[in-house]
Amino acid sequence: MGFNRNPAGKQGEKQESSTDPTQFIMAHGVQNTPSLGSAVVKRPVKRGGQFGPRIKGDGARRAPSKPLQVAYFHAMPCLPVLKPMPTLLFMSALVILSTQCRPEEDPHVVPEIRFPIDISKDETEANSTFEFPIVLNQSTSRDIMVHYETRELTALEGEDYIPVADSLVIPAGTATASIFVDIVVDDYMEEDEEFRVVLTGSSNATFAGGIQEAISTIRNDDSLFPISGGGYMSASSYPGKTLVWSDEFDAGSIDLSNWTYDLGANGWGNQELQNYTSNSENSYVDDGHLFIVARDEGTHYTSARMKSIGLQEFQYGRIDVRAILPKGQGIWPAIWMLGANFPTSGWPACGEMDIMELIGSSPNTVHGTVHYGADWTQHNYTGGGTSIPWTETFSDEFHVFSIDWTPSGITWLLDDQPFYSVDNAVTGSQPYPFDNPFFFILNIAVGGQWPGYPDATTAFPQFMAVDYVRVFQ
Repeated sequence: MGFNRNPAGKQGEKQESSTDPTQFIMAHGVQNTPSLGSAVVKRPVKRGGQFGPRIKGDGARRAPSKPLQVAYFHAMPCLPVLKPMPTLLFMSALVILSTQCRPEEDPHVVPEIRFPIDISKDETEANSTFEFPIVLNQSTSRDIMVHYETRELTALEGEDYIPVADSLVIPAGTATASIFVDIVVDDYMEEDEEFRVVLTGSSNATFAGGIQEAISTIRNDDSLFPISGGGYMSASSYPGKTLVWSDEFDAGSIDLSNWTYDLGANGWGNQELQNYTSNSENSYVDDGHLFIVARDEGTHYTSARMKSIGLQEFQYGRIDVRAILPKGQGIWPAIWMLGANFPTSGWPACGEMDIMELIGSSPNTVHGTVHYGADWTQHNYTGGGTSIPWTETFSDEFHVFSIDWTPSGITWLLDDQPFYSVDNAVTGSQPYPFDNPFFFILNIAVGGQWPGYPDATTAFPQFMAVDYVRVFQ
């Protein structure tokens, strides 16, 4: 609010004017300074009925009356008394003083923290530390503090990564910082695994889009599986028998004098899904064990089917195979034998002895079976199964799967305990094929009429680890 002369009206009329005191002062100057919240009007002395100073002794007015000078000051208690001064100098001083006297405004901006949604890296020595960048959308004149911690998903603290719970400071004037998490690097085949880095709080900043969490995926590029040597171990000798052949898988690679491969993807008569390969990703030897690995390749499955046909063939004996088995819906591992005359006689006339079969959806039960018949139309089979406690699976540790094969019949054993037998009359009127040499087959099938097919619960890769194959006669 303010007062001014009416330049167009009669002298003394009150007119509305600008309430900005600085505009009034710029126009008219000021001679006296009021106290807080007051307005001062300096009026000339009235002499002779006229306003305006008179020239001493001549009785006449020297000049017309100067306009009323009014200054209104609001919330400026610290302004000193001002004396007349040039307008420019006065205004400069006024700006300085008013700046000093106003309540201080917060000059700091509040930046947004931008955090990655996902980081994926291979588990290698070169990537043993994962970096999670934190970026501000703009720097500020204050330090930014960010609190964070790691949390488990499928990756486990201490086993797959080193947990952290800490804070970091983004110094004033900068806009970036990083969180570092150390990864536990190993050589073992695992599923890709995930953990979270969570921003639990911050000072002097907000979270862009509310994003306070990054998911880190440890992509596994290893070829080895973590196994222990625990489990059952069979005898190294038996009374009245001699070890005539074994493969202990200690050579560091697959012994091609003992094993060759079945290759292809024709379903093998069981409507299986896998493509059998001789690739090292599907079969290899490591640390004294043969590994057969079934993989999900995205558009198809791969696995290995190893056989000793034409290389190692046997008629009768005690046969021990120590192995860890895979599990999961649609997974079908087998340790079995076919008659060496298979190329000429065909199946089932050649005979089939299944030392061990497992259906992955029942991972604590194994089966022993014989198949026979003069031809396809007369195929028949018989067999039995055994189970370990339901709280355990055959993928937990090693077990020994055995047959005791004699001219009079076949007995199946699990960890030296018999669970099923047949005699040489088992085939009835059909030819008895189990008095001929047989060769070994080791494989993992994916899908098929008996096990069914993989579903969302089936984890890949799946492996069978074989410690040894031994034949005593």
